[in-house]
Amino acid sequence: MTAIWLVAGLLATGALVWLVWWLLIETEGAYLGQRVVTWLYDRFATRYDNIKAFNPTHEYLYVSSPIMNASRPHTDMLMLDIATGTARLPLAMLAHGRFKGHIIAVDISRKMLEQAAYKLADDMAHADLMHTPATCLPFPDETFDVVTFLEALEFVDEPEAALHEAVRVLRPGGLLLTTLRISIKTMPGKLWSQEKMQHTLENLGMRRVYFEPWQEEYTKVWARKTGPSAHIGAKPLEAVLRCPHCDEVAYSYHVPYFVCGNCEHRIPVGEDGVLEFTKVHDC
Repeated sequence: MTAIWLVAGLLATGALVWLVWWLLIETEGAYLGQRVVTWLYDRFATRYDNIKAFNPTHEYLYVSSPIMNASRPHTDMLMLDIATGTARLPLAMLAHGRFKGHIIAVDISRKMLEQAAYKLADDMAHADLMHTPATCLPFPDETFDVVTFLEALEFVDEPEAALHEAVRVLRPGGLLLTTLRISIKTMPGKLWSQEKMQHTLENLGMRRVYFEPWQEEYTKVWARKTGPSAHIGAKPLEAVLRCPHCDEVAYSYHVPYFVCGNCEHRIPVGEDGVLEFTKVHDC
């Protein structure tokens, strides 16, 4: 009888260890809410690049070059990268010889942004970093030529709201690139079908939705926002940052703050150059 209880105890312990591993490592906290996801990314920020081991050649072939080709004839796009992590997308774009644009990159993990700032230290004239969640973008409607949102939708508490924000700040005719996780067995109930993704994007006013095979776990999703509009072109963060108090785009940089010229609202800037939006606005 004692042996049976011992075996049962070992099986229960093993099952508990496996469950904790699955919840925290395999699914990166997705079932435990945004706070846990953010905590995990903060914790592993310094090791994230080694874990992912992004290949620069692959980034050029499958990320930056397709975006440049889809944006022709323009090379000076104003881009927003949502859930930028350690600046994978900005680095890929800035390494592309034809890119002459400007990238604003946002993330909810401050530690990931710290790594991004270190990697972008020599390119901060062409990129800005902001600490804010995907569902709270402090930009006017129709601000960006291109919006990217890679490998992150399944880790957001409100994915529909995050996509709505991404589309809201994209200009008519602008390009959206996001991803659809396809390894359904590893994250049951968390992932969308292609039909749901297409239906959601079309309801948000997107057209020409196209699914492109990419990685073992992800499919790329391309779409255009309905309607024509003029190309916006490269602009710095202060030219498009909307004040959460007065809704005006009137910020200028006065070390160590962005200060609204209309209502004098201040947003602090960290020593690493990251705009600390979450410190002044409860999203």
